[in-house]
Amino acid sequence: MTDMPKRDITGECEGECKDQVSDLRKEQQEKLDAEEMEHSTAETPTVEHAKSRDNAPGDLGGHV
Repeated sequence: MTDMPKRDITGECEGECKDQVSDLRKEQQEKLDAEEMEHSTAETPTVEHAKSRDNAPGDLGGHV
């Protein structure tokens, strides 16, 4: 621990210093932007029995 990099103490960079987190985040965002995604504005149907939490688990059947 006696040879701690100066950038960890003062924030100053000596030699090759890369901001790998920001670089990766930028790269991932560019990949997402390059993909063509279809944006749907259609509404989904309502599920009436899911509006209340009063029913016991398994009330409509299935596994609990």
